[in-house]
Amino acid sequence: MRTLIASVLILWTSHCEVGLAQVSFPIQAGPFIRFLPPAIDATGRMVVFGSTVTPEGKVQEQVDIYAGTKRYAAAISEIGVAADGSFAVITDIAGGEESIGMVETATGAARRIAGDNKGCIRPLIVYALCFYTCIVTPHATADGKKVLYAERRNQPFYLANIDGSGVFQLPVYSGALAPASQRVTDSNGLIVFTSSAPFGPTFAASATDVYAMNSDGTNIRNLTNYGLKPSTFASNATISADGATVVFELHNTSQPTQIWAVQTDGNRLRQLSSEPGNSESPSISADGRTCVFMPTGSIVVVDTQTAAKNKITPLRFGALQSPAISGDGLRITFLAGPLGGDAGAVYRMNTDGSGLRAVYAPRAISARGVVSAAGPTDPPSPGGLFSIYGINFTGDAIAAAAAFPLPISLSGISVRADGSALPLLSVSPWQINAQLPQERAPGNILFYVGFADGTFTQAETRMAANSAPGIVVFPSGDQAAAFHSTTTALADDAHPAQEGDVLEKYGTGFGITKGSRMNELDIWPDLNYFK
Repeated sequence: MRTLIASVLILWTSHCEVGLAQVSFPIQAGPFIRFLPPAIDATGRMVVFGSTVTPEGKVQEQVDIYAGTKRYAAAISEIGVAADGSFAVITDIAGGEESIGMVETATGAARRIAGDNKGCIRPLIVYALCFYTCIVTPHATADGKKVLYAERRNQPFYLANIDGSGVFQLPVYSGALAPASQRVTDSNGLIVFTSSAPFGPTFAASATDVYAMNSDGTNIRNLTNYGLKPSTFASNATISADGATVVFELHNTSQPTQIWAVQTDGNRLRQLSSEPGNSESPSISADGRTCVFMPTGSIVVVDTQTAAKNKITPLRFGALQSPAISGDGLRITFLAGPLGGDAGAVYRMNTDGSGLRAVYAPRAISARGVVSAAGPTDPPSPGGLFSIYGINFTGDAIAAAAAFPLPISLSGISVRADGSALPLLSVSPWQINAQLPQERAPGNILFYVGFADGTFTQAETRMAANSAPGIVVFPSGDQAAAFHSTTTALADDAHPAQEGDVLEKYGTGFGITKGSRMNELDIWPDLNYFK
């Protein structure tokens, strides 16, 4: 008989769109962990972002603003920053009334700039927990005197003075701005956007192109021309502060998403990315020379003139999101989180890959993030294996138990149930696998994670059931841990089981077990042996 040590980290996630930000969560209940993409000023010294996790690790419903090391209570859905870092521009959703606002990064003083009083077209909400805002993508202009934003309706673009006066609707029929963390206006007020119908409704299918216009809405002209190809569409167009270069995503239903560049006179259209998968989230320096974008698991720094590239993989065990480059082209901020999941930390590094550090990485357990190891909704049970989902449990490292008996500490990490340390299988930045002892009675349990520095996460209360049966499934999701007896061969399409064969199956949550055929499983009784 073999023993299966289930130290493989498996994440369950769901997704929905909030504005232009992708969010996901392992457990669909309670307040979930969410980070807004960071915006960085021209010098790279001021980083602003939003998070539902407090520095103490409390997960809340509200997204607060963080500017450098300062926290300001708010209720926001998107955030950008002025070039000099003196203030942030936000979409404020406090009290259910959406508006554009600004927050001074030094003092936290806030001011409303403009609101929506016309109503807007909201996309169809598929999942009950998805939330869509009407006002999106706020951007401070280069001189810090105005804010540019969009609303979900026809003629979506507005400019307003920073004091709230002079709200002006731009004459663009339809279109989209890049995310708030990116630059969409140059130092002279030139605006870039993407649209399939900038001048009015059209009955002909067409591509989505990159456009530019003056700050008063005049001289709207296309920088790309993909013709009558609805399967081709550009998005996330961002411009250099000097007004010379625009980089953008180009999507095609038959090809991976790639990053392209074009000059604002419409010349020198060229492809910057060449990775086999999707490349996304372009960001460009003030002089237009340096662009960063994100293929899977990495950040690429590319010279927009020579196409020379440097591929950086700053984290081994974190998925990267939303890179933004400082105006001087020397620093990059980005989000990190579990593979396929929402973000859980903000990082900064130099564009050569050096100087990596966490700007904000609180430790927290996700709401209802303590579940059976065999399923994302099942509770833990006595003797059973369970997982704790959360953020920043370890640095960029994974540790796993090497033998029995299971340790109660791995890499300085421990898990407590009402104060008692539990046996650990594995620890990672985003997930911990452990065992609830057989002698633990069912009922409400306070779970929390302890660290080598003597600190602990906020406790998460979870009801432990008498049993919660579940079969261990491989990451593909469609293959149970079932083996031909005494072998390492999976019972699968390549090695099908025949009538009369003896199989070993592994699972958890079957309740307290007893028996004489368990051998080393007496120590880990939940990995039951079936014939």
